Amino acid sequence: MADQPGASNRDSDHEGGLAIRRAEAAFRRAFRELDLDPPLPSIEVRFRQYARMRSRLVLARSGSIQANLSDLLRDAPADALDSLAVTLLARFYRKPVQAGAREPFDQWASRPEIVKRRLDVQRSRGRKQMLPPCGDAHDLEELFDELNDRFFDGILPKPALGWSLHPSRRRMGHYDPAHEAIVVNRALDRPHVPRLAVEFVLYHEMLHVKHPAVTRSGRYQVHTEAFRVDERRFPRLEEARRILGSL
Repeated sequence: MADQPGASNRDSDHEGGLAIRRAEAAFRRAFRELDLDPPLPSIEVRFRQYARMRSRLVLARSGSIQANLSDLLRDAPADALDSLAVTLLARFYRKPVQAGAREPFDQWASRPEIVKRRLDVQRSRGRKQMLPPCGDAHDLEELFDELNDRFFDGILPKPALGWSLHPSRRRMGHYDPAHEAIVVNRALDRPHVPRLAVEFVLYHEMLHVKHPAVTRSGRYQVHTEAFRVDERRFPRLEEARRILGSL
């Protein structure tokens, strides 16, 4: 029995080395597919324990390319790795990539079992950073309770609520299913921002609680038809959108 842990470690090392070689081969194939001008550089793959399924390429001092990949990609199929490698190298070298090149990766990442693994990892490795819900101009707790009564019969489970740490020009809010949290853009917590705009952003994120994302035909769908139907129930919808567009 004493030999078993050692054997297990050797198996783990072997599997890790195999995963690295598979990923490095995918980058070599992608380099040839993109027909890049420079000679093929040395590509070193490292699997990282990121909280999210993220990947990035960096240029090492030696001139080699270091590919930092989420460890969730260790057992990704070859077509998904090829798809990701082409996308990352095209971005790295600022080259155009064919439409649909990322589709095999997106289809794999959208599989229910992969989505579950992503959320489990995000939940266990990361923590949600946000400001308290009672802001300078608007109180998200108060707004949530009012919207819940008006549109959800008061039965929608309340996730954690908070303002983003920093204002953003693009993302008005988001729902994080891994941490069951709604975060609203801090830029909206200002006296000149009408309550209607904040209500709509919060209502939109509450719909994500009611209508979880689904996988259909190999695609991860965040805004389902049922979601859109409920979104159109929001009074003065277009007015709220115009206000948000003007901020």
